[in-house]
Amino acid sequence: MNENTKNLLEIIQQNPDLPIVPMVDAEIVNGDDWGRWMGSFGAARVDEYLIPPQDYDPMLFKSDDDVFDVLEKCLPEAEFDALPEKESECRRSTMPYPG
Repeated sequence: MNENTKNLLEIIQQNPDLPIVPMVDAEIVNGDDWGRWMGSFGAARVDEYLIPPQDYDPMLFKSDDDVFDVLEKCLPEAEFDALPEKESECRRSTMPYPG
């Protein structure tokens, strides 16, 4: 766990009744303007994500669509066409034992 995470958890424990308000600045939000943005946390989850090569495309989460729909948006056509037909075949090829 990194120091920022430890610090956040300590602050939450010391102030359990205060809301957590995430803030980002222009280094995080894409664009030529400058500013700060206030947000809120939605439901927490563990997910896999892809950051598309074009800055104007949204970040894609595996749980949002079928994994192949997401990969089709991000991979060159030849790479996408070379993928196995089923997601389970992709996982099997990365396991440390013979499939």
